[in-house]
Amino acid sequence: MAEHATGFDLPRLERIGEHLERNYVGPGKIAGCQIAVARRGAPAYSRSFGSMDLERDKPMRDDAIFRIYSMTKPITSVALMMLYERGYFQLNDPVHRYVPSWRNHRVWVSGEGEDLVTERPRRPVSFRDVLSHTAGLTYGGGLPGVGIQHPLDKAYRALRIRSSDTTDTMVEFMDKLAQVPLRYHPGE
Repeated sequence: MAEHATGFDLPRLERIGEHLERNYVGPGKIAGCQIAVARRGAPAYSRSFGSMDLERDKPMRDDAIFRIYSMTKPITSVALMMLYERGYFQLNDPVHRYVPSWRNHRVWVSGEGEDLVTERPRRPVSFRDVLSHTAGLTYGGGLPGVGIQHPLDKAYRALRIRSSDTTDTMVEFMDKLAQVPLRYHPGE
C-alpha cells in the first residue's frame, strides 16, 4: 500500500481519476474536469482531465478557472448553516440585523422608472427567505434568450449589480441590492 503523508492510499485515490476518465471524459459527457482531495489542509491528490477548450483542442490546465454560477449557492448555504449551528443567527432573523441597508427594502407593485410604485414589505427579509429563494430578489436580467424584461431589470442595470467589471465589496453589493425594490414580498 502506497500511503500518502495525509493517510490516504494513493492507488485508491487514482481510482477516482480512472472513474472520471472512463465514465465522463472519455465518452464525452464532460469536456474536462479537475479533482483535488485534501485532509486537514494538506493536498493528497490533484489531477486535471480532458480539455478546457474542445474547439481549440486545449488540454485542461491545473490553473484553469471555472465559472460555477449557481454552484456557489450550496457552498454559501453550507457556510451559512455552519454559522447558524454556532448560534450566530436564527433562520427567522431579519437580514437587516446584520446588513443595515436592508432595513428599508421596498416591494415593487407596478410601473417602471419614474412611475415605479412600491410598498413596504409585509415583513423583513429573513435568512430563511434568502436560503429558500423566497426573499423577493431577482436575477435582474430578464429571461435569457426570450427577451422578456421586468421593470426592475433596468434598476439592476443602472446600479451595475450584475456587471462583470465591478469591483464592489460584499457590503457595497448588498447595499446596492437594498436600493432595488423586491419583486415579491418576502416569503412569497
